[in-house]
Amino acid sequence: MENKKQRRQYLVKALALIIVCVFSGCATDIANRSVSESVMAQLVPGKILTSPIKSTASVGDVMLTAGEYSLEATQSKKIAIKIDEPIAVPVKHKRHTFEFRLPSGEYILAGKSEDGFFYVSPTPIMESHGRTGYGGIFAPIASPRSATEIFWVWSPKNPILGNFYSASLPSTLSINPTDYIKKINDGIQQGPLATLTYAGVAGGQIRFVYKEFTEDGYARAAFTQEVGLDYKPGELYAYKNARFTVEKADTTHIEFTLISGL
Repeated sequence: MENKKQRRQYLVKALALIIVCVFSGCATDIANRSVSESVMAQLVPGKILTSPIKSTASVGDVMLTAGEYSLEATQSKKIAIKIDEPIAVPVKHKRHTFEFRLPSGEYILAGKSEDGFFYVSPTPIMESHGRTGYGGIFAPIASPRSATEIFWVWSPKNPILGNFYSASLPSTLSINPTDYIKKINDGIQQGPLATLTYAGVAGGQIRFVYKEFTEDGYARAAFTQEVGLDYKPGELYAYKNARFTVEKADTTHIEFTLISGL
């Protein structure tokens, strides 16, 4: 008799739990993750060309330039993964299903936790019913080349820190974290400001053509001139800011060592 009573109580509790779940929508695929450390880009400083530099130029070749070629631009280096094809991720919450869509493109490593790595999507991963989801892909620290979840919030975070929603991907995604390099516009010209072109040897002189350019890359006619300097092998030559020695020059090419650029 006691056993029947206990079984009846158990069935009543189970039925009550089922009713609560049905009417409150307690089934959900959503969990939580927390980003404890933002990952910032590493700056790689530009490099000034070192001197001396030995070089050879044929007649008509540019020997020296001023502008972009005197400095390598500063770069921003991050870790990223690449998604080649969009991925649809349905996520069930209560009686609703959210349709997330991971776009193709580069996903930048933007956060870490003791559990894993957070790669941020280049664009929102859901825009529906007046809601926008911002997030990306999560890879566990135990298996950093395998993404297992998506993560998101309903407003962008930069840098990303704090709590996020998460849900499992339909299947584990193989990823390949690599360096993501981006040049930073730090005032470096996109084209040469000036050039010095070798024009051959004539009448005991080495000949050059000097040109200056606008910031848009157009030649400035008033700043184009032909230059003739007495030729002496091994001599140090100076023109504008440039300093260079000429080891050999003839009607076809010039061999020179650059000491300082234009």
